[in-house]
Amino acid sequence: MQVLRSALDFLGGPGPVLLAIGLLFAAPVIDRLFVRRKRLGFRVLYNSKIGLGPEQLHDGTDPNSPQLRELVRVLDRMSIVVVRVRNTGTYDIDGGDFAQPLTFTFGDRIVWNARVSEAGSDELKDEVRRSLQFFGTGPDPREADSKESSRASLPTVRARMAQRVARWGGLAVAADPPGEPVWHGVRLENLTVRRKQKFKLLVVLREPDGNPTGELGKDVKIVGDLAGAGIVHDERPERLLTLPRLTGGLAALLAAVLVLVLALPPDSNDATVACASGTLRVEGSSVFMPTMAAIADQYEQACPGATVTTSATGSIQGVREVVGGEEGLVALSDGKQAVEGVFTQQLAIVVYHVVVHGSVGLDTITVEQLRAIYAGAYTDWSQLRGGAPLPIRIVGRGGESGTRELFEQRVLGTSESALSSNDCRAKDRAPDAPVIRCERDENADVVREIGAVEGAIGYADAPSVAEARKTNALTALSLDGKVFDAAVGVEAGYPFWTVEYLYARSEPAADSPAGRFLKYAREHDGARVRMKDAGYLPCMTADGAPLDLCNLR
Repeated sequence: MQVLRSALDFLGGPGPVLLAIGLLFAAPVIDRLFVRRKRLGFRVLYNSKIGLGPEQLHDGTDPNSPQLRELVRVLDRMSIVVVRVRNTGTYDIDGGDFAQPLTFTFGDRIVWNARVSEAGSDELKDEVRRSLQFFGTGPDPREADSKESSRASLPTVRARMAQRVARWGGLAVAADPPGEPVWHGVRLENLTVRRKQKFKLLVVLREPDGNPTGELGKDVKIVGDLAGAGIVHDERPERLLTLPRLTGGLAALLAAVLVLVLALPPDSNDATVACASGTLRVEGSSVFMPTMAAIADQYEQACPGATVTTSATGSIQGVREVVGGEEGLVALSDGKQAVEGVFTQQLAIVVYHVVVHGSVGLDTITVEQLRAIYAGAYTDWSQLRGGAPLPIRIVGRGGESGTRELFEQRVLGTSESALSSNDCRAKDRAPDAPVIRCERDENADVVREIGAVEGAIGYADAPSVAEARKTNALTALSLDGKVFDAAVGVEAGYPFWTVEYLYARSEPAADSPAGRFLKYAREHDGARVRMKDAGYLPCMTADGAPLDLCNLR
């Protein structure tokens, strides 16, 4: 079950899996209706000798008569091939749709005659007869001579066959008169087959005179091509791997995984997770809370007796409630708060970016320029880069935000200016304010607003920025030409990063719900992988050692 749950998480959860199942079931329909709308299928239904001996042919006369033996000799060298052809697509097929005619060859066997049977209508039978051509060539239809003398229609062949039958005692004896053409294949030229129509082509063949044994050559070669998105395909039952079977099998597999994971109870036998029954609340940072909520879900699946609730109340508010003495509560804070008498633990490194709307036209800025923007010394981007004027519009966070507090401490060195705008486009709240500045509740809302407002600037955590850049024209600015480098850390000189801290009123007992969960969140591989996938750097390494970079802040 743990493997199945991991597989479901890897695939993105139930929603994406359900979507994938729907797309897999729809793929053959889409392929049939839109991609390959014109399809012509064929199948060899019969390929064998006529199989008549003297005992089946004589009518009471001597079965050893010369006439009967001669007839048996002729029939023993003859065979029949029956091919079914049908329009398996959703559109009519016209003669102009063929890039290459549908061509039938039969190894070294010689075509004696052909007929059309079981056509869906007289109109189709006449159409196939009209398009049926015989050609004199070797086994490979690509070698067919295009000269008229080496081709013949069905009526012409039948007329010549009548001439080539020598009558002797009422028996038809096959022969190849010198100079007469010998047909090695047939083709259907400029064939028209309406949707769902089908017919059977019956071909009578004879072993060549150079084959003294009269052994049947089993080769039947059918080639053809439809132009554009069409396809000519063999419908033999041996074709086990088809698009509907492949997509249906994958859809069934995904559905089985989904049903097993959702229907069966969670696996509580994961020996790597130390569980404790009870409830726990986690509040605080809106930046880190989505990742913490996912970690809490993993823990609850492994520990059915545990319940962990999460709430993004903001870093400052979460720590304030812990300091107030509330039990059964753990707070998340972006950066270390100036409080005493509480228990703290480092969880992960969180990187932040200063971002601008794509219309700004910058990819780097100095910290001094950034401070001047927030102080109102610069109000238009043309003052920094020249060019066309574009008002500077600041999108910030509220006073309870740990991200804002970090930005003010690490980057600005002072507090942000007062709120002057509701819509982030004009100073509709305070017309006399030095800058256009609005606020949004969460980092995801900040980057979404920046992506929608020309000339906007703001800040957010790296995962929120990465997610927003998938659909919005955002640019993450380097500060003084520097970006965060986890390998170099604080020595790189990039100021806008911090450590995510866990706060509790007192150190939890090791076997308590809080103690067990905090250990899982900081040290378990499942939690560490979840943090890395979200763009954070865990403060505990894979071998259980603390990350030195976390101790620098």
